[in-house]
Amino acid sequence: MPLFAPYCGGAGPALELALARLQLGQFEGLRALRGGDHHGYVLRWTGALAPLEENHCELRFPARPQIHYSFSVPAYRLLAWLAQSEADDLPDGFWRWLILGDDSGA
Repeated sequence: MPLFAPYCGGAGPALELALARLQLGQFEGLRALRGGDHHGYVLRWTGALAPLEENHCELRFPARPQIHYSFSVPAYRLLAWLAQSEADDLPDGFWRWLILGDDSGA
């Protein structure tokens, strides 16, 4: 935890939970859509456990196998998204980064 805390806003329960998720190598979620529907997805990663080392990630939608994304991000960024996740979805910042390339964090 001490290695990641400076990159993720300090130590705390959210960071502790995110570190446990990081070690699992995957996050299964549901992305809410307008009208109350959801898309199920699975984000898997391999690689680094040090903050600045790259994790290789793959995002898949089981109901739509033709849609998938592959990318690499530093471990601290992946950990921050995991720490900001709510119940069964990654934060909006992840989706903006993935789809729009928006890295502002706003």
